[in-house]
Amino acid sequence: MALSHKHIAPQENTDQHAEGIAASGFNPGSDISRPSILFVSMCVPNPPEKGEKIRSFHLIHRLAKQYQVHLVCFARNDLEVAAAHGLQNICSSVYVEKLSSVAAVIRGGFRLTVGGCLNAGYYWSPRMKQYVDNLTRHSDVRATLVFAAVMTPYAPKSIPVLLDMQDVDSEKWFAYAASRRPGFLYRLEAKRLRNFERECAHTAQCTVLTTRNEELLLSTFVPGVRTAYLENGVDVEYFNGMAGTLPGSFAGRRFIAFIGTMNYYPNIDGCQWFARDIFPSLRRQDPALEFLIIGKQPVKEVREMEAIDGVIVTGGVEDVRPFIAGARALVAPLRIARGIQNKVLECLAMGRKSFVSDAVARTFGSLLPHGVVACATNSDFVRELASESERKPECDPEIRRAACTRFSWGQNLQIMAKELENVIAVGRCAGGGEHL
Repeated sequence: MALSHKHIAPQENTDQHAEGIAASGFNPGSDISRPSILFVSMCVPNPPEKGEKIRSFHLIHRLAKQYQVHLVCFARNDLEVAAAHGLQNICSSVYVEKLSSVAAVIRGGFRLTVGGCLNAGYYWSPRMKQYVDNLTRHSDVRATLVFAAVMTPYAPKSIPVLLDMQDVDSEKWFAYAASRRPGFLYRLEAKRLRNFERECAHTAQCTVLTTRNEELLLSTFVPGVRTAYLENGVDVEYFNGMAGTLPGSFAGRRFIAFIGTMNYYPNIDGCQWFARDIFPSLRRQDPALEFLIIGKQPVKEVREMEAIDGVIVTGGVEDVRPFIAGARALVAPLRIARGIQNKVLECLAMGRKSFVSDAVARTFGSLLPHGVVACATNSDFVRELASESERKPECDPEIRRAACTRFSWGQNLQIMAKELENVIAVGRCAGGGEHL
């Protein structure tokens, strides 16, 4: 069926919990000679400011050079809705649905009580599914790229699927079960999510992970499916190694820094461990040394860490680069870590060492990047950081050069582009896969 420039009108809102819907028609400037793909995402792939947004941002910009991209995604607030529409200049159409956290939790909880997966229920919207089905009836979409397993139910059954699972998220939930209460509920969701991930991998023509470790883990419970892995990249032009100027209140101070979103449990847990069990020993050796926890949305448990001598919670900052360049050391002491930590890549691109826990080190597989220092114990952190904090902060060109080589978006995204070509070819030859 030839692609039409017909506007795909949003359907009437049948979901009483939806907070807001925004949709745009086809971009009249799009090149209809390029094949069309559907990109369904759990997040708005814009701007590249955190976690999954970084990967999806670079991915959608790469694919938009080769395909007409129809974007369907969830937003958390009005700013993210606006950011989604900022992609209209590269996408053929954009549909964004604002996700009500309260309603999503209710849906997810209900799904869990009736034998389903909480995570899948959290991201389920009949309205979004109706929109996707309507869109694909009017457009010659050759493949669906699913960004995160929870979005797989939106993939039309007649169109082949490339799943960017990124991480085996169920493994994180098993880790939660061992460290959070109520453990039995986390364990239940971990089992349900693992079954769901198994179904998603069978749905897709290929499943892509962020690391070789994640790929091997998936293969232990979904043998025989096609997989690949694509390590994240880093914006080496933005994280260019230049020092910049620290805000006046931080100029001249000696500090160790952690950078990350501070309402995310693995970040909270890691900072608590470091602030309570490791940093006091460093502070006793060097009373002027401070520990800065830098990141948006610090929750109560994070703010409470300021009661520890020398710990400062900054909240979000306008530019993290001066803090990376000005820190005596950068730490990533996560005890629960999946995929690749963008915070570590950004430090390396700035030519700075990153002192990481064993859990973070393992995410890089057998080849630890140049500049990553693995610390297995509290005493390892104290020994390495005591030495490092005596040195003047500076960019190490060898660390930066190695990061620019291994974590190049241009190079690494070629893997996804090639897998998408393969999926489209499979669709031409054999038709689509099954859907959940």
